[in-house]
Amino acid sequence: MKITITCRHSDFPPKLQNHTAEHVQRLERFGEHFESGEIVFDTEHGQTTCELILHRHSGDPFVAKDSCDDGRTAIDNVVDKVRSQILRYKETHSSKSRRHEESLHRAATDNNASTDKDLT
Repeated sequence: MKITITCRHSDFPPKLQNHTAEHVQRLERFGEHFESGEIVFDTEHGQTTCELILHRHSGDPFVAKDSCDDGRTAIDNVVDKVRSQILRYKETHSSKSRRHEESLHRAATDNNASTDKDLT
């Protein structure tokens, strides 16, 4: 994955940029393959704002934004937010989840059909 780090209104140390790149690269272990990642740092009034945008091959990108006093904390929070978005997406779009929902629906319709037969 190609990672682009942009710093607005200040310079961020290379250690912080390396820390960011490591954490964003780890998100690929969830089985999603991303085309690129954009990290935007901004400093205003003593607050560090971090925004992470992960572009997928198809579909909408995953986006998260957070502000903290410390740059590392902002990065960690943003990565956690995107991680939860990825997991939520995978839960709703997995075939196992769909099969489970279909079996629940089928069981509910079978129960309704058997109670209708008992009434007649």
